[in-house]
Amino acid sequence: MEEALQEIAHQLTRIADQGEQAGMQISRGDALEAWGLRIYEDDFLSALTRLGIEVAD
Repeated sequence: MEEALQEIAHQLTRIADQGEQAGMQISRGDALEAWGLRIYEDDFLSALTRLGIEVAD
């Protein structure tokens, strides 16, 4: 579990770094399609928003 959380943090950091270069917007469907851990999908979407990535319905 610890390793999975570290990988999640790493991927979110990469997304944030890319998002800082230009405004980023993704659809909720696309975000969830790319995210395999459905149990954590609300936390994932919330983290994207906190990183400045707009998640559109």
